[in-house]
Amino acid sequence: MEQIILELKNIHKSFDKNQIHKGVNLTLHPGESLGLLGGSGSGKSALLRSIIGLERVDQGEILFKGQRIDNLSENALTPYRIKISYSFQSGALFDSINVFENIAYPLFEHTKFSYLQIQDKVADMLKLIDLEGKQELMPSDLSGGMQKRVGMARSMILNPEIILYDEPTAGLDPANTLNVISLMQKLKKKGLASIFVTHDIPAAVSLCDRIVVLNQGIIAFNGNPEEFQNSENPIVQKFLTSFKE
Repeated sequence: MEQIILELKNIHKSFDKNQIHKGVNLTLHPGESLGLLGGSGSGKSALLRSIIGLERVDQGEILFKGQRIDNLSENALTPYRIKISYSFQSGALFDSINVFENIAYPLFEHTKFSYLQIQDKVADMLKLIDLEGKQELMPSDLSGGMQKRVGMARSMILNPEIILYDEPTAGLDPANTLNVISLMQKLKKKGLASIFVTHDIPAAVSLCDRIVVLNQGIIAFNGNPEEFQNSENPIVQKFLTSFKE
């Protein structure tokens, strides 16, 4: 039986009277890249936020390696937020500190590494994201694509087992989009599992092992990229057509 690292069971979530999740069921396997597609307002990002407890589900269960985590307190969630990292759409960098301090922040907060050890780890991460020698720059000195890569580096610095990507290519030009996708491919090769929320169908097809489509509060399609592209499911067809226009 294939191992499951993350499982969502019958997830329901409403904001006021707007029910966005009506029984979402989803699994993620170790090392797997899963693309999560859906129209605007379908609840893709809210699902990611629910996984790490930034939103609380109304009904259902979220399990990490078989351990239920959706009902944990903020303090009890902390070790799981190290194992399941969230890469924000904007990069979410701290404006008042430089690149080194942004990437190093989780190490200062959650480890007892020496300053020299932290310098080495940040240097390794800067090499991975192709920003060697940029540690002294401020976020305002960086392009949008660079900011997203620094944000991704910060989310990776504690060696999580899962990374949740929230629209990492949104608003980027083609060159920066390729840089971000290249970084995601590097992380995948390291064995990292991921959920990739996106509107970018070509990126999802090239990167992901499996694609799911969220529609009207439930998973309307779940299959590999080839099955997705050849699907006769009317929801997938409508989705594909709308993004070709």
